[in-house]
Amino acid sequence: MAVSFFPSLLSKHHHNHLIFSISSLRTWSWPWPSISCDSRFVCSTWSPPSTPNTSEAHPPLPLSTEKWKPFRKKKVVMRVGYVGTNYRGLQLQRDEHELSTVENELETAIFKAGGIRNSNYGDLHKIAWARSSRTDKGVHSLATMISFKMEIPEDAWKEDPNGIALAKCINSYLPDNIKVFSILPSQRSFDPRSECNFRKYSYLLPAEIIGIKRHFSEAEIDHHLSDFNNILKSFEETNSSKASPKNGRMPRRPKSSGKLSAFELEGSDGEQESRNEEMVASEFEETNQISSEYCGFGAHLVDSGDNLGDDLKDQNSNLVVRARWLYEPDETDRISASHFRKIFCCTCGKLENSLGFDYVEISISGESFMLHQIRKMVGTAIAVKRKLLPRDILTVSLTKFSRIVLPLAPSEVLILKGNTFVLRKLPGNVTRPEMKTMVESEEILKTVNQFYISVMLPQVSKFLDPSRSPWKEWVEILDANTSIPDTQLEEVRNAWKLWKDKFEGTTSFASVSSQ
Repeated sequence: MAVSFFPSLLSKHHHNHLIFSISSLRTWSWPWPSISCDSRFVCSTWSPPSTPNTSEAHPPLPLSTEKWKPFRKKKVVMRVGYVGTNYRGLQLQRDEHELSTVENELETAIFKAGGIRNSNYGDLHKIAWARSSRTDKGVHSLATMISFKMEIPEDAWKEDPNGIALAKCINSYLPDNIKVFSILPSQRSFDPRSECNFRKYSYLLPAEIIGIKRHFSEAEIDHHLSDFNNILKSFEETNSSKASPKNGRMPRRPKSSGKLSAFELEGSDGEQESRNEEMVASEFEETNQISSEYCGFGAHLVDSGDNLGDDLKDQNSNLVVRARWLYEPDETDRISASHFRKIFCCTCGKLENSLGFDYVEISISGESFMLHQIRKMVGTAIAVKRKLLPRDILTVSLTKFSRIVLPLAPSEVLILKGNTFVLRKLPGNVTRPEMKTMVESEEILKTVNQFYISVMLPQVSKFLDPSRSPWKEWVEILDANTSIPDTQLEEVRNAWKLWKDKFEGTTSFASVSSQ
C-alpha cells in the first residue's frame, strides 16, 4: 500500500511449496520417540556458581533447585503462547528496564529446567535461537514457533509424540501468562521464519466502536456487521487486483545505510521475510511514508511532520500534507516492491461477549506483515465505518504512488492466532512432520485453546470496555483528527484515475501485441 500500511498490501506471488526428506535426521524416525514429563526425566540437584557472571552479555545465573540431566544437544522447535500485556514484546533485550520480554522469561525457564548449559546462558546465538515472527509491546500470541539447540534428557519424547512433557517441565518455571505448548525434535536445516508461509491474526474490537449499541435489534446488529465486513473485504479485493511490480515500476530508493532503527529492533505485528526488508521497513517508518499517527496507546496524536521527517509537508508552508501523489520518482521515497503484501482474508465474525463486553473478532491472514500493518488496516477500517474517511480511501491508498496518513489502532487486543509452514526450496506442498504436528495435533490444539479461554481471553477482555483506556482517548483523537483536506484527496483521486487508465491501456496493448 502506498500509505500507512500500504507496503504490505500489494499482491505478491506465492512461493512454490516444497518437497522434503527426513533422511538427515540420523537415528530419529517418525513418529518421533516420546516421553512423558515428571517421572521419566532424571534430574540432578544444582546450585549456582560462587562467582556469577554479571556482565551485560551474560546475566547472573538464576537459582534453580532441580534440572533434568542433559543427555545430548538437539535442535528442537517449540510452540509458545503468551499474553503480551505486561511485556515489552517478544524479542529478548538485555538492557535494564522495568518490563521484561517474553524471550527473557523463556530463556530463564529453559535454563532452570536444564535445557541450556551454564556456559550458553545469556547468549541466544550460541544455541541458534530463531523465531517465526515477533510481536510488539502489548501484542499477544498463541502460535509463536521458536527453534534452538536444547540440552535434552535421555528419555525425551518417549511415549510423548506431541512433545507435551518437556513443555510441562519448562512451564513449571514460567509465569502463568506465558505457556509452552509443545517441544519437538527438528532438523538442523529448519528455519521457522523463512518456512512460515501463512500467518493469521485476530483483533478483538469493542462493538460500540463501530456503532453497535446494546439495545440494537438483531437486524440492526447484522446490518452494521455486514457493512463493516464490506469495508474489511476491500483489503482483499483491492490487494488481489493490484499489478505486480514488474508492470508498474516503483520509484527507486537509496541504498540502506545498514543501520537498524529502533522500529526494527522493537519488532512488528508480523515478520518481514528478510533482514533487508526489515531495514527497509524501519527506514520507511522513520521517513513517515507509512506514518500513522496514532501512537502508543492512542493517547496522543503525533503530527506527521513533527518527529518523523518532512516528507508529507508542503515545501512552501507549514501545512501538513495528509495525502499526495508521486508524479515522478522521488529519491527520498523509500518504498519498494518489497513493501507490498498479499492479504488472503480480512473479515469480522458475529457479535460476541466476554466479561460483559460486546465485541467482534476481526480475522486477518496473509503470508507476512509489515511493521504495524494490521493495526493500520484496522484503524483505517474503523475510520471509514465511523464516516471519518471516504470509502474509496482504501482503494486510493493501496495504489503504488499515493502517500496518505492513516490511523493506527491500539495494540492491546491484537493476537497472533495461527500459522502454517512449508519448505520453500523444492517444488511441492510439503510440511515438515514436526511442524505438521505443531499446527494440527488435536492434543496440542486443545492445550492452546485452554490457554486462550482460561488465561488470554479474560486478560485481553479488560481492554474491551469502550469507555476506558485505550479506547476512550483513542476514539476522541480519531474523531477530532482523522480528516484529509478535500483538495488533497481530490488531487490524489484524479492522479490515480489517470495512472489507472494509462496502465490499463498499456496492459491491453501488450496483451493484443502478444497475440
